[in-house]
Amino acid sequence: MTITSGYRWSRDTKPEKFSTIKRPRKAVIGEIKPHNPDGIAAGIKQLRGRKGIERSTPQLITYRQVPGQPSKYEVLAADSAQLDAVLKGREAKVGKWYTLGIVESSKTAEMIPRWECPTSLGNVLEPWIRRRYASRFNVTLDAKDSPSQTGADISHRKQEMAEFLRELAAELEAEAGYSEF
Repeated sequence: MTITSGYRWSRDTKPEKFSTIKRPRKAVIGEIKPHNPDGIAAGIKQLRGRKGIERSTPQLITYRQVPGQPSKYEVLAADSAQLDAVLKGREAKVGKWYTLGIVESSKTAEMIPRWECPTSLGNVLEPWIRRRYASRFNVTLDAKDSPSQTGADISHRKQEMAEFLRELAAELEAEAGYSEF
């Protein structure tokens, strides 16, 4: 088994079930990469170079083909706290991953398999992965016109749950007869 940059090949990762407790609490800057040593290392390198990453929650979202299913890919999220420690040089690698589910695209299974060209495969999968991420984290991602557009693959300002809770608190206060006057 080949080991590169502290990461084993993709099938060695045993992801944990996604938990809503792992939702980021502040602005997010993230990258989407293949779940292999080169992809993970490239994602970390890109995140280190992102403006504002030190004030944000870093996210590394990866994908790997479901064995025997050429059109299905499992989406994984690196543990944000471990990823932040890696970016700051306090840890060597991310060891904890969370599964965000499966994305499927028939465009990935063609006569000339897209997996032979990682950039092409990533461009096909990125919109699906962005939608999966947004639905699992219950956020609205910043707009991105195409997968090849420069900038972070995933970014959002803050968790929308906080906005929902503020509105709910205001409604409850109104129902209880509290007012600002």
